[in-house]
Amino acid sequence: MAADESHGRGAEPDETLDGTLRSAMLEDGQPSFPWWLPLPGLLLAVAWAVYRAAGAEEDAGRLLLDTLLWPGVAIFVLTTVTTYFGWRLDLD
Repeated sequence: MAADESHGRGAEPDETLDGTLRSAMLEDGQPSFPWWLPLPGLLLAVAWAVYRAAGAEEDAGRLLLDTLLWPGVAIFVLTTVTTYFGWRLDLD
């Protein structure tokens, strides 16, 4: 009797003969970069810029634009990358 059968379960369908598991990234025909993927990063960057500008006593418009450039770009990129890998990862 095989080791997997002794525990009351058969061989996993995701395992190959050498024991390695399939890739955790989804491969089932989903688009690689859907249209909605940048939205969380964009929303967070704009929300942070508006928050910073709302508290400004002078020249709020300039502070809004400056905050959109930095750290807004970094917020956008990091959130989009995190969203991409979180969406593509198969966590079953």
